[in-house]
Amino acid sequence: MDLEKRLYEALRQATLNPRGSKPDLFKAPPEGSIRQTELGPIWMIETSYEEGYLHGRTELALDISSAPLEILDPYCYNGNFNFSKTAVIDTETTGLAGGTGTYPFIIGVGFWTENRFVVRQYILRDFSEEPAQLRTLASDLAGLSGILTYNGKTFDMPLLRTRFRINRMEIPFGNHLHLDFMHPCRRLYKRHFDSLNLTNLEEKVLGFDREDDVPAHIIPRLYFDYLQNRDESILLPIVNHNRNDIVSLYMLAQETFRRVELALAQSLDDDLLLLSVGQILYRSGQCQRSRELLSCIKPQFAPRDIVDETLRLHSKAAHKMKDWDDALKIWNQMLRLGRFGCYPHIELAKHHEHRLKDYQRALDYTKIALRLVEFEREFVSPASYQNTLAALKKRQSRLLEKMNKQQNVSS
Repeated sequence: MDLEKRLYEALRQATLNPRGSKPDLFKAPPEGSIRQTELGPIWMIETSYEEGYLHGRTELALDISSAPLEILDPYCYNGNFNFSKTAVIDTETTGLAGGTGTYPFIIGVGFWTENRFVVRQYILRDFSEEPAQLRTLASDLAGLSGILTYNGKTFDMPLLRTRFRINRMEIPFGNHLHLDFMHPCRRLYKRHFDSLNLTNLEEKVLGFDREDDVPAHIIPRLYFDYLQNRDESILLPIVNHNRNDIVSLYMLAQETFRRVELALAQSLDDDLLLLSVGQILYRSGQCQRSRELLSCIKPQFAPRDIVDETLRLHSKAAHKMKDWDDALKIWNQMLRLGRFGCYPHIELAKHHEHRLKDYQRALDYTKIALRLVEFEREFVSPASYQNTLAALKKRQSRLLEKMNKQQNVSS
């Protein structure tokens, strides 16, 4: 029987034998301890990991270079984001809608202390314990300067900000640098995997396969059933799920930064990641570094779509740097391959019109592009088709006008 079925069976039994609606806040929890605060008690579970702990096939390390942040998150890079002074935060909530009616019934926070990576999880046995939960979180964040989340800018941190405000407590992370690692992962791994959720990335990148993980979609229901039946064992699989999220996120950042550093040093044998980093460099205006990286991609081994995307990006970078010899070489290579549609013809038309002043050649390329754009019509949006068609017709008219003027002058 898998975990989900066992949980449903436990809920069924608990429903048959309810324990009452009020928790026994003096009872010792099945794991962890009760932490006393000036705002009341809170159930806390603490787990520590030594440096070198093996998570899948990846070893936990204290020192993570922040150099890749220069291209992945310049704001955090310029703010001197430091992983050894960062809290990894993940919440388990009563719903996904957010807003004032959603509670984070588990707040997990992971950070380094005394050469150990410590994960503390604060669990609400009752909603009345929320002030104590928030106070302990604030205490943990006091000595730290950064926050690492996965989709936390959209969900976790706005929710926590709301909970602090509702409880009329000062927000403790207002000045912390926040790295939402979902966004770098989307840019780096979008060519590798169809799914970019944390569970899939930890399996594919770290080699960590969860056993008996609680399905995320039943977590809110499990907590409400716990509130009705007061069986703490129902919450333990959720605690494990939350703990795995925190450790996996830290180590995903660690392993990803290692790979990006290798890519930037042109020492990585991963054409997909080289292309992704090259695209990031291009978009940040670092065209020369982008070209150097793209030149490391081996077309004889890479998939055809990756080769095509590499050529297109490489040509754009050469164009931006006004390296016309390199750009011409790539555009002509595209023509020989014959699978880039009207793009290389348009670029060659521009080059012959504006730089070589060879209007006849430019017109020839424009006419071919006009024919090809009709074949591409069903593969692009109507707006894109209309814009390209209008631009080509305008270029054709302009070239004919220039050629007429040229003939009149010569005659």
